[in-house]
Amino acid sequence: MNLRTIKNKITGRTISCLLVIAAIILFSGCIEDTINNVSLYPTSTATGTATPTPEITPTPIPTITPVPNPNETVTLISDNTVKIAAFNIQVFGITKASKPDVMDTLAKIVRTYDVVAVQEIRDQSQTSLPLLVTYVNENSSQYDFVVSERLGRTSSKEQYAYIYNTQTIELTGTPHTYPEPTGTDPFHRQPYITSFRTLNGNFDAVLITIHADPDEATEEINTLDDVVEYAQGVYPGEQDFIVMGDLNADGSYFNEDSASDMSSTEYAWIIDNNQDTTTKSTNYTYDRIILTDTSDYAGDCGVFRFDTEYGLNYDETVAVSDHYPVYAVFWIDRDDDNTSASTYVPADNESNQTISSTVQITDLSLGEEWVKITNTGTSSISLTGWELKDEGDKFTYTFPSFSLESGSTVTVHTEQGTNTATELYWGSGRPIWNNDGDTARLYDINGNLVDQREG
Repeated sequence: MNLRTIKNKITGRTISCLLVIAAIILFSGCIEDTINNVSLYPTSTATGTATPTPEITPTPIPTITPVPNPNETVTLISDNTVKIAAFNIQVFGITKASKPDVMDTLAKIVRTYDVVAVQEIRDQSQTSLPLLVTYVNENSSQYDFVVSERLGRTSSKEQYAYIYNTQTIELTGTPHTYPEPTGTDPFHRQPYITSFRTLNGNFDAVLITIHADPDEATEEINTLDDVVEYAQGVYPGEQDFIVMGDLNADGSYFNEDSASDMSSTEYAWIIDNNQDTTTKSTNYTYDRIILTDTSDYAGDCGVFRFDTEYGLNYDETVAVSDHYPVYAVFWIDRDDDNTSASTYVPADNESNQTISSTVQITDLSLGEEWVKITNTGTSSISLTGWELKDEGDKFTYTFPSFSLESGSTVTVHTEQGTNTATELYWGSGRPIWNNDGDTARLYDINGNLVDQREG
């Protein structure tokens, strides 16, 4: 055998060995990567207020168990104060909900406060907000939420929500959107109104949250005085009305120094023009908190720099939102209102069903296929998103954008027709009500039974 033949054989064996070694290394890497991927997404055992798992087309969001961080810095809530915040979470939907780091940060922010008014929820699936509350409650917190109907003049709808600590706060009344007067449309997204009281002490207040449309911010801010006046009619005797949210009240959208009804001495803008509420390189005070009464205000308010608090870099910060939360602190034992906001609702509102005495089903015709609903109260009531159902829930009518004026009656017809201020049409091609006997049930936007009538 000559030298050239020996070299060729050695070279061939060497190449074969190298190929085998390379294959083993690659195979080992695949096994490790697969193990790592499995460990990232353990099965969730959360038992929060709502636990549906959101999905992103075409790949589902993995079910994730949020793990409390033992080194997490938590701002303790004082025993004699209540902390209220407003936070625009910037296009909060299934994409953001699929990012565990972002959701962990949002959960920590929420747990810093007793009540958080959330703006800019954009989620047709209605799953991202319940998932966030699940994250919030992973450290044994007990938060709940109420959420508005989807709002907006265009196909891009948004919702408001109030997330609140049930160990310190009780919501009172029925949360609802501001019923714009008939023939008007001042808001791109009508403000969302609710009332609450603290479980300890005597503090109660009415919250009004809004995400003003940037192109109409001046007009919408100037109309907020009408919203406060409306709320004062709904909650007579209450003095604490808190307007909060992303008002877009700065920059080219709004002249901070301009005169308006909201700049009168009746209102205190405690988040003033000198604060930056944006997380990016801009310096604007878009987000505000405005008070009608400062006697319960503890003198502590500001912008919560969660990037500094949690040690986030720029990219991690803007992944959460382009806004910082704004907050205010109130004493819970110095409220001297003549009438508590909680008196607006009957005492049985502590159950899962809120029976309203002001909106009633006053008549039902099984043969002629119509239902009459009357507002016996002193203020206009928004029925937007309310539902009318038959016995057994076989058929459901969802109210369009509609407000029922004080003392007025609206008739809901089964047949097709053109809606007016007094006549609404189900649009059904078949009878709804059973002539042998049936029950009409009316539910509010949160699914609470308001009234029922047998026919």
